[in-house]
Amino acid sequence: MEKRKLNINILLIGLAVIAVLSMLIWQKTHRESGGIASVYILEEKTMEIDLSKDEIYHIEGARLPVTLEVKDGAIRFINSVCPDHICEGFGFISIVDENATCMPAGVFVIVDR
Repeated sequence: MEKRKLNINILLIGLAVIAVLSMLIWQKTHRESGGIASVYILEEKTMEIDLSKDEIYHIEGARLPVTLEVKDGAIRFINSVCPDHICEGFGFISIVDENATCMPAGVFVIVDR
């Protein structure tokens, strides 16, 4: 009887793991790439950037100057004068609703539509 309960528990755990992995794979393959990134400086939307054009953007007017790079349909912080450079660690973002922030500069980037 104990062995049967153990086998049922192992089966249920296995099914739960398979269900979670299936949902993660589905979510990863059905995420929508964005074509526009919105840049906010101090909570005010200041510009929209087309992610289809590779380019470097120097953002002025924030607390600190930052530089953004658009490459291959994605955007990232590549330079910031802030003390910790955490924003540069976000890497490229390209999926709708992904975002990156440089808090000391007050710059927020989110991928839109």
